[in-house]
Amino acid sequence: MAYKRRNQHLAERNTTHGLSLDENGNKSRLYGIWVRMRQRCSDKNSTDYHRYGGRGISVCHDWSDFKQFHDWAMAHGYEEHLTIERVDVDGNYEPVNCKWVTRTEQSRNKSNNHLVSFRGDTMTLAEWEQVTGISSSTIRQRLGRGWNVERALTTPVAPSMRGRWSRENRVKKLNVN
Repeated sequence: MAYKRRNQHLAERNTTHGLSLDENGNKSRLYGIWVRMRQRCSDKNSTDYHRYGGRGISVCHDWSDFKQFHDWAMAHGYEEHLTIERVDVDGNYEPVNCKWVTRTEQSRNKSNNHLVSFRGDTMTLAEWEQVTGISSSTIRQRLGRGWNVERALTTPVAPSMRGRWSRENRVKKLNVN
């Protein structure tokens, strides 16, 4: 029993605000976002440091406190399915430069996106996939092979060749007189 009381005392002593844990006692998703945001900007051992801290991007002083970040997030529309995005990709993580967006919205703003313009619309390959039903990898391959944009986006995909060379079909072809 003394062991349990000691652990409870340690947990209470190490809890600053009680906001970093979810209802199950696990680290909350928002807390993880906050930790990773700070790591990629300040930890030179972070795999993403070169794209953030290494480029001079930092986290504002106010957000060094999780409660302040939490309060800003709640007041600015944070939901479990959203992710933090910097409006100016060269700017810092700070209230005036951040917002909550879906993963789809955020992926549109990545620097390595391939934007394609067709009939007055400019979209990413992922967005063209949603419009045309043609996978983004197929569109990318077609454009890489020199297809023009109209042909790449409007030519239906050939029926699947899967099964054409299955074991049964190879055996049938071999047994044909």
